[in-house]
Amino acid sequence: MTGRPLESRSTAMRAIMMIVLLSVLMLIVTFAMQTHLNSYLLDYNDVIATYPSLLSTLPSPLSNLTAISTGACCGIGHRMARNIPTMVYAMSNNRLVYVDWTDIEWNTLFNDTTQIKQGPEQKEHYGNDKPGEWKSLVKTGPRRQPINASSYDRFGEEMKEMFDMPLAQSIVKSLSDNLSSRVLSFLDPMRNQYASKQHGGGWRMRMNQLRRKEGGGGLHLCAHIREGNNESGDWKGKTWRHIDLHDTLNKTLAGMKDFVFSTTAGNSSVTKKMNGINRKVSVFVASDNAIARPWFERHVPNNWHVVKPSKFLPKPEAGVWFGEHGSKTNQNLTKDQKDEAMAEAVADVFALGECDSLFIPNYSSFSAIGITLTRAERKKVFFLGSNNGGRFLEMPEFE
Repeated sequence: MTGRPLESRSTAMRAIMMIVLLSVLMLIVTFAMQTHLNSYLLDYNDVIATYPSLLSTLPSPLSNLTAISTGACCGIGHRMARNIPTMVYAMSNNRLVYVDWTDIEWNTLFNDTTQIKQGPEQKEHYGNDKPGEWKSLVKTGPRRQPINASSYDRFGEEMKEMFDMPLAQSIVKSLSDNLSSRVLSFLDPMRNQYASKQHGGGWRMRMNQLRRKEGGGGLHLCAHIREGNNESGDWKGKTWRHIDLHDTLNKTLAGMKDFVFSTTAGNSSVTKKMNGINRKVSVFVASDNAIARPWFERHVPNNWHVVKPSKFLPKPEAGVWFGEHGSKTNQNLTKDQKDEAMAEAVADVFALGECDSLFIPNYSSFSAIGITLTRAERKKVFFLGSNNGGRFLEMPEFE
């Protein structure tokens, strides 16, 4: 009769010990996860040497945590300027991201991954916005550059930080590795025209091989020029974004030549220039103005090649197909035409990140993905100076 209470007490003690043990295990797991997460939030210079290892180690979502969804409108640059911070915030908390775009389906442009999937709007949803908590992950601080010194100054502080944030870089790189077949139908034919194509293998392998050919191998250069294309709406009021197109084209090509000549082998500036003119160079130009690429075709040195799209979609008479909220520019396009137009834009966005050197003469959120990818690959990004006679300045000069 007296054994039953002792047995009950023993069972209760075992249950308490099990609860304590589980609590300790949860603390250990939480600490390990936080330690793992902190590695993503280190300074750029501390992790850039091991950047490739980040590509396969994005934080996986935990099944017991609710998902987050993101929306956004307008052009691909505007969308990504809101979606990437949301993705950084979600992955920092090991949560799944569902993308719920109302006009173009996510899977039209990207394949699903473990962390990011096409899906329905969730209770925690960021439409044309991003989480306020995202700012806690951004180490905004003073930067050593004069105000209004270059096109770099027009990018917001959060976006500048995103360029060098390892987790943001890893997310963008993951998106680049999971582009849809529709996007690749635009991008792959352009990749085949890169100056390093003679080395064989994938484009990243070709570019890595190229880096080892000091001063002698081919070079692939890129530029994005946002002109406006007679756009109306809020663009007309943003006079700080208006440019002299031909002046910008001339300065961009001059900056490219300076870069090629400076990285070309030779015993004198004259020899460098002659060798640079004869060097294999490919140039990719993304622009909302249809005359930009033909202009480069007419003005680059004879041995340089301007990358041409294999599929050509006409640009609208004014503005861009996906512009400001409420724009009706694409209202007469069929669904398939809208999908193609956005796929072409996404291909251009990611092509800007596949260069030996990227030139940014003026601000556009369209350029942000390319800048982030180029920085991740430890390649050079140049911004057009505004008070130095039109000379391009390399990004590290600002930090």
